[in-house]
Amino acid sequence: MLLKDKVVMISGIGPGLGIKLALEAAHQGARALAICARSAERLEQARTRILALGHECQVLCVPTDITDTTACAHFAKATLEAFGRIDALVNSAFSHGGFQAVDEADNAPLREALEVNLLGSLNMSRAVLPAMREQGEGAIVMINTLGVRKPYQGGAAYSASKAALTASVRYLASEQAVHGIRVNALACGWMWGEPVQAVVRQSAEARGISEAQAKAEFSASIPGGRMRTDDECARAALFLASDYASAINGAQLDANGGELMS
Repeated sequence: MLLKDKVVMISGIGPGLGIKLALEAAHQGARALAICARSAERLEQARTRILALGHECQVLCVPTDITDTTACAHFAKATLEAFGRIDALVNSAFSHGGFQAVDEADNAPLREALEVNLLGSLNMSRAVLPAMREQGEGAIVMINTLGVRKPYQGGAAYSASKAALTASVRYLASEQAVHGIRVNALACGWMWGEPVQAVVRQSAEARGISEAQAKAEFSASIPGGRMRTDDECARAALFLASDYASAINGAQLDANGGELMS
């Protein structure tokens, strides 16, 4: 099991990648999960799904706004008090910041995206560093996007914030390596799951085409024409959080089915 006996923190528990990260972590042997989102109701729903798997995995739910440094510190402290250590943090919380083009929007969408995707992820990362330093080991995984290198309609603010996160991963990885802490990123493309299914459905309705045709168009640039699922991308992220990736630091792993090949 990738995460046997590990304590894993996950931010951004939602209907897409966030919940799949939690479910997969439990399946991969994590002894404890600390999960956060702004919605307490969503966290409790996630807890129910995790416990229903039947694994021996404890679950701590802490409603958290990652743009609030005090809230992030509270989340990390609550995890330590409950489980005694923090082995890994997966920063999955995000804001798209709207779907405007660069020339048609003010800076508000970009500020929102930066506040959550860059600064929020750094807030959470800083909050777990003291515990990981004391342990002499730990792993941080940032969820990034293919949009940093491949523009898509309306993705300017989101991708700009994630590009800044890409640079921060390298610096954080370089700075924290002396403490035994690894920092990596996962660059996802379109992930077939509830959020993207909704986008495909809306696109099909707006254009008067079938959902199958819309999905095929979204997948056309992927070798083999198959969009990867939330579950598959979650497993890739958890690999980076695991000891199997102990030789990997400051890297960004593509999880997009080969749509972009480095």
